[in-house]
This record gives sequence, C-alpha cells and structure tokens, in this order.
Amino acid sequence: MAPRRPSSAFRISNYDPQALVPLLKSQLPYSIPLLRRLQHDLAYPSPTAKILTTFTGAETPASPWLAAYVDLFAGRETQIVIYSSLEADATSPVIDGEFVSALHAPREFLDQARAQLLALLSHVKTHLLPDYLSSTQAATGSTPTTSSLGQDPVSKHSGLVPPPPPGAFLIGNLHTGLFSMLKTTGEYTHAEPVPGLRIHRFDNPPYIKYLFRAPSFATGSPDSPDGAPAPLLDVIRFTDKKGRIGVLPHQYDLIRLRTNVPRSRETLTKLPGVAMYADSKIELQAHPSDNSNAAEGSGNQPPVGEMPIAWAFLGIDGGLATLHVEPEYRGQNLALHVSKEAMRRGMAKGGIWRDRDEEGETWVHTNVLASNVASRRVMEKLGGEIGWTCTWTVVEYGV
Repeated sequence: MAPRRPSSAFRISNYDPQALVPLLKSQLPYSIPLLRRLQHDLAYPSPTAKILTTFTGAETPASPWLAAYVDLFAGRETQIVIYSSLEADATSPVIDGEFVSALHAPREFLDQARAQLLALLSHVKTHLLPDYLSSTQAATGSTPTTSSLGQDPVSKHSGLVPPPPPGAFLIGNLHTGLFSMLKTTGEYTHAEPVPGLRIHRFDNPPYIKYLFRAPSFATGSPDSPDGAPAPLLDVIRFTDKKGRIGVLPHQYDLIRLRTNVPRSRETLTKLPGVAMYADSKIELQAHPSDNSNAAEGSGNQPPVGEMPIAWAFLGIDGGLATLHVEPEYRGQNLALHVSKEAMRRGMAKGGIWRDRDEEGETWVHTNVLASNVASRRVMEKLGGEIGWTCTWTVVEYGV
C-alpha cells in the first residue's frame, strides 16, 4: 500500500468556472450541487466567490480530484460546496431502510481524497478567512460574533438555523462519504474528528438527495408510476390577479418567515420561483415583522398585493427549495403541482442552468431529512429517485 500523502502535498488552485462546467457535466448526476452552484454564480457573479480545485490546466485530471465553490461572505447561507470525483466513482448503492451513503474505493484513493479535503480547508483558512473576518469587523466596528453575522429583522425569528461562528465554515450539500473522511474512524456518526479539526454541527440523520429527470416534471407527464395528481381546480392559478408570474417582492418577508433556512431578500430575487394563488374568500395576510414591507400600515389596511397560498423555488444550487403550502390548503396535492411548475420553469432553456441550445438529460435535485416522512412521500410522488445522502456541517480547521 502506498504511503498516505499529507494534505500539504496537494496544491489548491483557483480555476476558471467556465472551464470547470464541462467536466462537472460529465460527472452528472453526482456533481449536480456544485455544477448548479457554479452556473448560478456565472449568471449572478459574486465578487467574493472563489472556484478552487486540486488540479490545473485543461486536461481531464486523474481521479480522485476535488473542486469547490467558496464564498465566505455568504455568511449564514451556505459558504462552501465541494465535489470529489470519488462521488461518481465510488458512491455506495442505496438500500432499503435507513442508510448513510459511503464511498467505497481502494484505501489509497480514500486517503488521497481525505488529504485533498483537508488541504482545501487549510487553504480557505489561510488565504480566504482573514479577509472575510477583517471585512466583517470593519462593517460592524467590532470583532464579528455568531449573532452579528448575516442578521436583518426577519432573520431574527427563533426558528432559523444559526450562522457559523467566526473562524468556522458552513459547508452544504456535502456527501456523507466525504464528511465521514473528517472522522478518525471514517464513520459518519463517530464523535471524534481528525486531529486539528472541530465539527460544530452536522445532520444526524442526514438529508436524502432526491434526483428528478426531465420527464418527471415536463408538462403533461405523470408525477409517479401511480399516475398524475388530480388537475388543478379552476380556483387555483399560477398568476396573481394582475397576471404576474412568479414570486413578487412584497411576498418575500412572508416566505422567509415560513422557513428555517436563512435566505436574504437579495438571494430570493436571484432565484426562479413559482407562486400559487386561490380564488377564495380566505384572504391570507403577510405576517409583518420588524421593518417588514410585507404589509402597508397596520390595522385593517390591506397588504400591498395578493399573497400566495403555496410557493417553491429552485435554490442557488439548482435544487427544489422553500416548498411550502399554507396549512388551510394542504391535503389537495398542491405541493406536487407547485413543485413541478418550479422545476419546469427553473430548468427552461435559456435560463440559469440550461443553455438555449443545450440537449441531453436534464436533472433537478432536492434534499429531504431522512426523518421527514411526509416530505419524502411528496418527493417520491413527484418521481424522485434516491441518489445518496448529504449533510450541512459547520467545521473549524486548525484548532
């Protein structure tokens, strides 16, 4: 067996995102979280984002290799998305019941992938973290704290996932097999991280990655082998009373208050979303918050515009996200309809994630906690196939 290579043996390099897209497309569907995040950044560039790889040049690298999207300035939203070629080469098959996806490969390859992962974290801490912390300190006038990162009035509601502490990174969509490499035993639930690393939190049980092929959300297709859901009622529509399509700015605060996943108003403006409305005597009101623009004035004054009864987006990673149906409208298959419409519109040719002349298989993904049986049932009715498991984790390197 070859000796293990230390993380310092791997050089982390900046890489052209345009050049990385074809390589990631060749690794679909396993590369979908990083590919879609990269494509979104090409449409809405972040001046603070970095694309990092363990290779240079245009030639296809030998496996295992690693690539990552890093934007620490995303704050309490996902800061790092990582992909390793081992995910396509060595993901364990899905089995019935509870499971955690692992990576099965020769020990030499697993050791290389672990060293690459640690080299990436070392690079981020050494070369990117200082600028982020100093910029945050300059903006707040004090040393950044967990409570001061990414705050705004609507973000203060208690159900939100907390931001990472200063010095730590929020990594999202991380394959559980890669995450397990950060544990001394290589086991997902093992408590002891590798030396020099602190794991502040991770998802246990993990999220299940569901994959959708284009036929499952194309117009007129069945949602599952059991057939399509009942047609939409005449009183349900995808436009407001003024004929406007999509999620509108006056609805953002309501949407943000209905989720525990931090997404700023600015982020929502950059996401393709679908809103569903009902012609009903029930008039839903936005829930005003501190400095909220969801409603005009107070008392009996009406909201600034019609409010939806259900909505869904494709997130910055191209995944179905923020799916919600107001409680009084549940049990009518509306979640299926709004999900399908969000995927269909979000993956239209000429959009963020699909070129006008692009052919070939089209994929959408989403994540559902293994313990969320109701949401898993919705994804399966939509035709989602289980791909692997993943986690959101906060890690601190060099402790």
